[in-house]
Amino acid sequence: MFTDIRAISLDAMGTLIGLRRSPADIYFEVLRDLDHDVGKISRLLKEEGIFRRYWKEAEKRLPLGFIQERVDRFHHLKESPFAFWGLIFQVMFEDLQLDRKDLIPAVAAAYHKFTDPGLWAVEKTFRDLTDFSKARKIKLFVTSNWDFRLPGILKNLGIDTGFDKIITSALVGFEKPSAKIFQYLISAAQCDPEQILHVGDRLEDDFGGAQAAGLKAVLYGNNRPEGQHFQSIPQINSLIKLTGVLK
Repeated sequence: MFTDIRAISLDAMGTLIGLRRSPADIYFEVLRDLDHDVGKISRLLKEEGIFRRYWKEAEKRLPLGFIQERVDRFHHLKESPFAFWGLIFQVMFEDLQLDRKDLIPAVAAAYHKFTDPGLWAVEKTFRDLTDFSKARKIKLFVTSNWDFRLPGILKNLGIDTGFDKIITSALVGFEKPSAKIFQYLISAAQCDPEQILHVGDRLEDDFGGAQAAGLKAVLYGNNRPEGQHFQSIPQINSLIKLTGVLK
């Protein structure tokens, strides 16, 4: 049970919003519409976990300082067109044996594609949480590792006005679990760290990062980490259940 909470911060992807289709399926559609060889790009639909593999390989190509210091990769990686998304496309183009000269048009098309509100679903109980928060005069924030598209995505979904501020790693320059992004949140909330409750689906980035910065934290989702050490972690599987942990 948490007392004297004056602000709630929500992670975006996997907590507040989620994709209706897999990233690999969307990438396939983008490349198909740009007339890439369907025989080559069909692997995006056939190989389970292929996007996660691309993501992990792209992370290996980040400058060491980005990983060590948790520097934002989604805007501040100037070595790659469209920052980290460009790195993912480099990996994908190499793996699918696509012509490198077509990379920038492809990543640009995908970058725009993911702003389509039809691709996104809002957490089903979020609006109930906004009603509860408004009644309790609790401020709402988003704190997310994301680029500058996020505010527009939330606006197109009709939920941006529910937040006092939408904080992205691109805006701050650092990603969760860096204390710097949580310090930005604390400043925006204008209250003590222990009066802020952060909710997210990532154990290290959200739960661990928030706690290390002095905030209260709740893990979102159905998958609790294995091990007795994790059994005491507060966890919810819908946002409205936050009402049951606030006193």
